[in-house]
Amino acid sequence: MPSIKILLADDNEKFRSLLNSFLGARDGVEVIGQARDGLEAVKLATKLSPDLILMDLEMPVKDGFESTREIKRQVPKSRVVILSVYSSDVYRRAAREFGADGFIDKNNMKDALVALLNEEQARHAAAARVA
Repeated sequence: MPSIKILLADDNEKFRSLLNSFLGARDGVEVIGQARDGLEAVKLATKLSPDLILMDLEMPVKDGFESTREIKRQVPKSRVVILSVYSSDVYRRAAREFGADGFIDKNNMKDALVALLNEEQARHAAAARVA
């Protein structure tokens, strides 16, 4: 089964590094790029066509909402999941309105991230069987 290709987009270098380490320890997952801001996320997503983008909400140059909207227009097959410390329903609704495929609260993300990866791997396996 091919690996899930993931793009990380977060302006916090330490958080990106921790997330990269967490994902790198999991079989079937490959981090193919890291972006420091929303504009870089859009450029990398367009260039790399990742399966999944883990997108911070608050970033310089272009925020996660606007970046998500643009990525979904340019690379519609890529799934975008917003990661944020702002977990209220207002932010979750806005994420959906901007085209995000999911929302994970950074304050409580380990279990949600594992569930997301399991779901993505199952989706990937099903697509490989059909192809």
